[in-house]
Amino acid sequence: MKNLIGILLILGSIKAGAQSSALTIGDSLYASGNYSKAIASYVSVVNPNSKTFLQIARAYNAKGVKGSALEYYKKSIQKENRQPIAQLEYGKLLLSQLKFYTADTVFSSLTNQYPDNPEYYYQLGRSLQLIERKNKTDSTSIASVSTIELPETAFAKAVQLDSTHQKAMYDLSKIYLAKRDYTNVEKITSKALESDPENIKMISLQAQNYYYKGWWTEAIVRFEKLISLGQSTSFIHDKLGRSYYQKRQYKKAIAQYEILLESADDDWGLHLTLSRLYAFENELEKSITSGKQALYLKDLPLDDVFFTLGRSYELKRDYKQALNYYSNALKENSNNDDARYGLAVAADNYYEDKSEVLKMYETYVNSLDKSKITPYKARLAELRIQELKRQIFVESNQ
Repeated sequence: MKNLIGILLILGSIKAGAQSSALTIGDSLYASGNYSKAIASYVSVVNPNSKTFLQIARAYNAKGVKGSALEYYKKSIQKENRQPIAQLEYGKLLLSQLKFYTADTVFSSLTNQYPDNPEYYYQLGRSLQLIERKNKTDSTSIASVSTIELPETAFAKAVQLDSTHQKAMYDLSKIYLAKRDYTNVEKITSKALESDPENIKMISLQAQNYYYKGWWTEAIVRFEKLISLGQSTSFIHDKLGRSYYQKRQYKKAIAQYEILLESADDDWGLHLTLSRLYAFENELEKSITSGKQALYLKDLPLDDVFFTLGRSYELKRDYKQALNYYSNALKENSNNDDARYGLAVAADNYYEDKSEVLKMYETYVNSLDKSKITPYKARLAELRIQELKRQIFVESNQ
């Protein structure tokens, strides 16, 4: 009998050793990135515990087999329901697979169990964002189980618990920017950049915040910073170009739009903008070339392109061509007041019969909406009308 007991003890010890060896080998294989063999080693364990299931889930996740990873995360948590690390990994994987209702349940549970952990609130905010988007497009969607209803609230709680949580600060800033809450965007992005001065996402949000506020100088500094950090997107070059435009730094604006044109030569808007910018820099041939390219590419209506070409020819003092393009602009859009004024100015420089010119200026002034503030051009037109009337009067008496 004693011999039998001894044999059983030895067999039990061998079995336990084999179990331990399988786990050790599995961990070693997992650590070295040999995930399939690691899974085979873990699966050979006869009575797997929550840690074994967790490692199998991690291995499946690492090799991209998301369905099996979710299955084993769930098994691990069912074995031991108080595993915050397993629950966090499980919830994040659920989010990546757009299973946001289940993720919402996981992160709601974690925030209730661990109310001082900012990461759980951040992940809950991500779940709530996806549910919010689903609700906007699907009336049959399911409500969140969380006591926190808004992603903004969850992100704000994460930031409150950790004022350096960059991801939560970024997502919270994005929400405020969408609401045009510029003050809070400025506050959060500035705080985030204190701990990570080269956070590209935060610099981008701050640049956009200044841009939409119309703080062109500040926006320029931030967009230039992004470029210095190796960022080069059409969004950055476009917004930087527009900021330069607003500050009348036309050469710098041209440089940005020429970069954009390299990858979008069929964009009539870029050609039209460059036509205007070249005109400001008195590069009139380039202005005309870009304007004609815009005219070729753009669908109707074309009055803005005709007007820009008219302006370029006017600056070139080719008043005949200017008259032609201003006239075409008015044919396209009879309410284009700028083209009507340009037509009068070109005619003033081209026609000898000033009585016809006088009529053009008067037509322009009379076409303006009297309920609006009189534009600078209208005041110039009225002065010119008075001068022409005196001139015509004198000539008629002579």
